[in-house]
Amino acid sequence: MTGAPTIAVLGAGSWGTALAILLSRNGAEVRLWSHLQTQVDSIRRDGENSEFLPRIPLPQAIQVTADLTTALDRVDEVLVVVPSHAFREVLQAVAGLLPADAPVSWATKGLEPHTGHLLHQVAAEVLGQRPLAVISGPSFAIEVARGLPTAITVAADTPQHAERLAGYLY
Repeated sequence: MTGAPTIAVLGAGSWGTALAILLSRNGAEVRLWSHLQTQVDSIRRDGENSEFLPRIPLPQAIQVTADLTTALDRVDEVLVVVPSHAFREVLQAVAGLLPADAPVSWATKGLEPHTGHLLHQVAAEVLGQRPLAVISGPSFAIEVARGLPTAITVAADTPQHAERLAGYLY
């Protein structure tokens, strides 16, 4: 990869939006995906995610889309930030659109509700062998979006992936 990374953030709730803002501020080309066209239209119109992070302007460079193919086109990293009950469904939609070795990370908490599986188990089952990582707090979306001092932890299956992902979030 040369130049700024292209990162798809899948999920435009408070945490996904906050991470998209942080990544964009850090120089990444960010595509923020929502499954709701009405939410995309609102964010584009208002220049903010007024439903989840009101009065926090989105950097103009963030591309907001409801089209998963557009969000994933030639990305260097995928960051899934959806509720745990939607995690498998989103990964299944992503699996057919990514190159086999594309890294996938998530900032989703919890277990898969109907199976009780940990999310790394779901990711490995759906996506197979590829670089995987998880992002966690302690932090709050509003603090990250406002650029306040906070901490984010990265755990990955390889040190290289962890370092690369942590570098995007500095």
